[in-house]
Amino acid sequence: MPVNTAAFRIRVVFVVTIGLAACGFRLAGTSNLPQNLSSMVLVDSGLNQQQQDALRRQLTRAGAELKNRDDPDAVRLKISLKVLPDRRLVSSASDGKSVERLTRSLDFSLVSASGEVLVPTRTLTQQNDIVLDDDNLLASVRERSSVLEDLEQDLFEQLIRQLNRI
Repeated sequence: MPVNTAAFRIRVVFVVTIGLAACGFRLAGTSNLPQNLSSMVLVDSGLNQQQQDALRRQLTRAGAELKNRDDPDAVRLKISLKVLPDRRLVSSASDGKSVERLTRSLDFSLVSASGEVLVPTRTLTQQNDIVLDDDNLLASVRERSSVLEDLEQDLFEQLIRQLNRI
């Protein structure tokens, strides 16, 4: 008797899906914030629009409902992103390449709707070393921009993990 391959595939996908769901598997970057953090006001300092949008997406994906600043029932998440000075680690005169360490830090605190400090100010730090080529400045600028964006995303993900522990 021939096997109906379409029906067989559907059954396999169904069994795998149920199995993954049962073991607690989640896509990377998704998490659920504690219930007391589901309603949140984001108070940022020094974030540009792109950074604000990226952080808002991450918080929303984690289960936060972002409210207006005047909402009296929401916890307040205060964020400040700092650019720490870049450090040149190695420089080679022979090939025009150098290695720099890029560092960013994120200060955050969390205050309940009633004014109680849930999390005092904490600092998260991320750094990455990058090879820059003085002979190819355009590529170096692009690489630097990409690394900085990755550092910021890593900081936002680290923040979500910290919030999950509350």
